[in-house]
Amino acid sequence: MITMKVPGGMKDLSEYRQVPDHQECFAEPETDRSLIVEIVEYEKEVHAKGCEHAALFHFRDLAKANEAVGCTESPVIETGYREALCPGSLTPMSQVTLLFGVQGIAKDKDKAEAANQVHLCLCDIAIPEYETEVLVTMNTPLAISEKSSSFGKVEGAAGSSKGERERLVRDAVEAFKDVVASFKVVDYRLFGHG
Repeated sequence: MITMKVPGGMKDLSEYRQVPDHQECFAEPETDRSLIVEIVEYEKEVHAKGCEHAALFHFRDLAKANEAVGCTESPVIETGYREALCPGSLTPMSQVTLLFGVQGIAKDKDKAEAANQVHLCLCDIAIPEYETEVLVTMNTPLAISEKSSSFGKVEGAAGSSKGERERLVRDAVEAFKDVVASFKVVDYRLFGHG
């Protein structure tokens, strides 16, 4: 079992639609902001090149899965973040890496030309002893395309000024770091061991 603080206003999407067993998904309808926790297999070869490389690998993998129209070439990466998590929550070999970047993502069934500019916060929690990684991502729309199905329905993002986008990014990073700091593995049997 994993426990973690979810920002206020976010709804559990499993109450509205099917969510894969290896994921927990939350969304805030008013802002289109989302939070996803995903358990994936540990990428040993990727981690052999370092935790920064692994975080970048997952960022690019998400861009591919999201069919991103574009993404930050050099996202901001923070390593050594494990001390910020709940004490005693992780195994001795665990590594925690944060990454912050922007992707152009079309929502649901929208076409590529309806892509929204989305700030993505990614936390890669690598737990090699259990051959597991936990990916925590928060997506915050910075600008909504006029062709997007979300246009006119989302507060605070459509037509945002540069100053407003900078505020959205600051707020997203702060909220995300609060979420990550509350992350705790309560029962490692979740990962199929023990």
